[in-house]
Amino acid sequence: MNVYLVEGAQGWAIVDSGMHTPEAEQALERGIADAGIRMRDLRRAFITHLHPDHMGLAGTLERAGVPVVMHRPEIARAALVWSKDHALIDLVYAFFKRHGMPPDIDEGMRQAWIAMGRTVDDTRALVPANDGDEVDLAGRATRLRWTPGHTDGHAVLIDEREGTLFAGDHVLPRITSNIGLYPQSRDDPLGDFLSALKKLRDLPVRRVLPAHGEPFDDLAGRVDELLAHHDERLEAVLTVLGGRERTGYEVAHDLFRTLRSPHEERFALAETLAHLRYLERRGRVSEIDGDVARWKVAA
Repeated sequence: MNVYLVEGAQGWAIVDSGMHTPEAEQALERGIADAGIRMRDLRRAFITHLHPDHMGLAGTLERAGVPVVMHRPEIARAALVWSKDHALIDLVYAFFKRHGMPPDIDEGMRQAWIAMGRTVDDTRALVPANDGDEVDLAGRATRLRWTPGHTDGHAVLIDEREGTLFAGDHVLPRITSNIGLYPQSRDDPLGDFLSALKKLRDLPVRRVLPAHGEPFDDLAGRVDELLAHHDERLEAVLTVLGGRERTGYEVAHDLFRTLRSPHEERFALAETLAHLRYLERRGRVSEIDGDVARWKVAA
């Protein structure tokens, strides 16, 4: 996981924060100290999205006096996802049960999600920003662009003057972002993701700074690879369905052969459902309603 320390005309800022574990907090403090500053010297932080490895230490930054900026809709979604009443987790449990996940795996998913929530700080006053807003990073001007898919409110920053994209998890150099369908998701998260990729493809970006992996330069080439990858995955979903009626969980296990934990099972099923929903909205598959939903290739 990459956290970017950004030098502007008025000091220093960071993009993303890391998960709140003792090791991650120490690593963040050491990285900042290498630039000769302390956490409280940061002028601003920007969080690309709500996942723990990105916003986990946001509350720690707040308590150090650092204004923490986040896309406005993602702030509201983060409050729901990390709510201490676990209401959303209960909804997801029921949603996955309906799509064929066995109860023991489903319960493991629930407990893993609750445990993950312990690595995310409580926050008090995140600073909202909207799609298209200028976000000042200590005197360095960047523009917020909404890039839904990995999460509903995921956002990137573009330094238009330098041609730099702080990409979060939207465009990664070696792996593909997990795009999942959940009961609280937007209707077609994979459609959102592919559309957002296409809108970024031809921007005058010379350097991409991803949240995972090494920086790279060929944004258009990587976008084309990701679009082609999802075309292949959509065809694989249709092949796995064949002429049968199958649950989302059954399809997921044919697509993802090695799943080592309930956490991985959650990502696999959610991503499979996102691909099925994409195909459904384009008339290529149908969902058969019932206590346990099944999917089939459309006539």
